[in-house]
Amino acid sequence: MTVAVVGIGAMGSRIAARLLAAGHHVVVWNRTAAKLSLLLECGAVAAATPAEAARRADVLITMLADPAALRAVSDGSDGIAAGADASLTVIEMSTVGPAAVAELASKLPLGTQLVDAPVLGGIAEAEAGELTIFAGGAPSAVDAVRPLLVQHGTVHHVGPSGSGAAAKLVANAALFGSVALVGEMVSLARGLGLADEAIYEVLATTPLAAQAERRRQSIADGEYPRRFALSLARKDADLIQAAARSGHELRLLEATRSWLIEAEATGSGQRDYTAMLARIVGGEQAALRAKPRASDAAVLDYDALIVDLDGVIWRGGVPIEGAAEAVALLRARSKGLLFLTNDPTTSRAEQAARLEAIGVPARADDVVTSANATARFLAGSGLAGRRAFVIGSAAFKAELTSIGLRLVAADEVHSAALVVVGGHTGFDFDELRAATRAVANGAQLYAAGRDRVVPGKDGPEPATGAVLAAVETATGSKATVIGKPEPFMFLIARELLCTHDRVAVVGDNLASDIAGAKRAGLDAILVLTGTSTEADLRASEYKPDLVLPSFAALAGDSKVRRRSLLRGRQ
Repeated sequence: MTVAVVGIGAMGSRIAARLLAAGHHVVVWNRTAAKLSLLLECGAVAAATPAEAARRADVLITMLADPAALRAVSDGSDGIAAGADASLTVIEMSTVGPAAVAELASKLPLGTQLVDAPVLGGIAEAEAGELTIFAGGAPSAVDAVRPLLVQHGTVHHVGPSGSGAAAKLVANAALFGSVALVGEMVSLARGLGLADEAIYEVLATTPLAAQAERRRQSIADGEYPRRFALSLARKDADLIQAAARSGHELRLLEATRSWLIEAEATGSGQRDYTAMLARIVGGEQAALRAKPRASDAAVLDYDALIVDLDGVIWRGGVPIEGAAEAVALLRARSKGLLFLTNDPTTSRAEQAARLEAIGVPARADDVVTSANATARFLAGSGLAGRRAFVIGSAAFKAELTSIGLRLVAADEVHSAALVVVGGHTGFDFDELRAATRAVANGAQLYAAGRDRVVPGKDGPEPATGAVLAAVETATGSKATVIGKPEPFMFLIARELLCTHDRVAVVGDNLASDIAGAKRAGLDAILVLTGTSTEADLRASEYKPDLVLPSFAALAGDSKVRRRSLLRGRQ
């Protein structure tokens, strides 16, 4: 039997190696041909295209990263569908979700059999042939390939086509959720004063016993040996969310997904997925937090500040008194300054020019916009180079293309792996329709922010959140948002100031600046020159570490009126 394997990554290479060891003729194809060398030395034969692999094989296995990658090897004159015929059986072993399996089935020629058979297990299980395999398809089709599948693990036939993909999402949801719940219980118990020995003794009496014991050493050591990349787990969580659009409410799973997203944003994407525990129990947050301070005087001794623009440096475009002078004084004291804005419609260079115009010397690199943060987030998530349908201004699109995203027009959204939303004045029904179709086709949804409105010359104007609300309503999908008040933008800004030890955020809005900073594990300084007032402090869920009358006060002397967090709560 000739078996083709398309996708020679960590798992695909192990599957191909076991097939060779079992005596099969193996044809391999990979986007990066260099990864084929070891298999070729062991007797595999390289195909020039996925279509050629399909033509030469009796059975073709796909093992790919996501639905977009599966679509890329299936479509076009070089794709699997072009080389398939009624003599071929395709086994789709990636974790791509039922929708992607249905899409693949619709593209294959009449008579080509399709079995979806994603796997549970990592590299060690793949090498040992001890994977758990969830198979979906007609009984005759599954039975025909069962002898091939059992060489890789235990096969569970769970239903018709698409059922294997669905079962894998359920299994992953349970796994991710149980790991996150262990982390939250450890965090809760520590916060309540329990010693670690007592914590695990308690958890041993609960349904979390096995999972808690398994993760105990990693939590203690802060080491998470990679078995399954966190970035892939986050991708699977996205698939779970997308599959649940039809009215299923998964509150626990959405919380788990948020932990994975935050852990990825802090640079853990290539670590094991259980590294989200470091984020949950506080180890990685502590690395970003400022050192403890002994007095009110020490609270101003930061090495660098992340400074919001509107409401701190200017208000509605009008400079706030003393702000430019404060910037000059802080820079004279060698303080690092990075300016932050949730505005995705203008470029960093335009924002720098606005700073220059009010007497604050600035370069584009001194500014992080929500557009720039979105681009950095997507690049850090391994999505650079993907095809994307983008709703936004020219400046927004320029930031995204700078990381290699390939923008597609409204009539090409079938090929989009991503939909990325930023507010702009030209938003229309055609864009909404295109975004809706792209997400329905499996594209992941991202957005620069959730601000419903922004201040305008003649009153409030709709912002990114208003556009996003339309897209989320039409698609039934919740976007991953990078801008304030989510922590990702602050984490990205903190990383840009990585040479500084003690960093705080200065903002005027409790709901966005202060909340986002605290969620990112950063100190937060509230100034009363913008949105939030002293009266808002008592009701706010997130409390600042310091309250000041203005940014100018931050650069002032010891006579400047200031209050600690405890005073802010009074």
